[in-house]
Amino acid sequence: MRITAKTVRRGAALLVLAAVILAAAYQVSYPIKLNMATLPEEIAAFHNRESEDWNPSEITVYGGVGVGNREYYLIEMGEHLGSVALKRSLTGRYKIEYLTYGNGGLRDSIVESGGKKYLLLGGRDPEARLAGITVSIGGLTYKLEKNTPRDHFLLCAEIDSRVEENHIDRDKVRFYSAEGEDITGLYDLSGGGI
Repeated sequence: MRITAKTVRRGAALLVLAAVILAAAYQVSYPIKLNMATLPEEIAAFHNRESEDWNPSEITVYGGVGVGNREYYLIEMGEHLGSVALKRSLTGRYKIEYLTYGNGGLRDSIVESGGKKYLLLGGRDPEARLAGITVSIGGLTYKLEKNTPRDHFLLCAEIDSRVEENHIDRDKVRFYSAEGEDITGLYDLSGGGI
């Protein structure tokens, strides 16, 4: 069989067309250009596709942390404390991977990226007295510092990569004021995951 120049051109054109279609599909699967002003609208749209309707004005987005190709944000949906996880594409756009919210004043998770593990801990600090937190996981104690006096926080710390837990034991969490006073009793440690 003889391959002609016309056949080669057609094959190349089909490959280019397939690449364009794949690139467009990839771009569409990451619809969010990260913007804090419009993120509540994106969260509401994500949530409302399967559940009761939330108005974007009922959603408040607080501090976020990046771990690998994901961004995690602490949020409030009405009176509920929650979190949202966004995954970043190769082109720098995002998609919402998941959204959680519920009762309580604390959210936590242990996530992995690049062979390392990280503790994410967020919550409410209504009196803005919190300066530091200690958390014991797998026999090791980790210190997290809250450097800004805000009424909500989301902190991240690298932890031992051998940790097998996905969440922390709330009984092993201590909150401290800037003066070093244990103020754990002032906080609602109930809640859920990030």
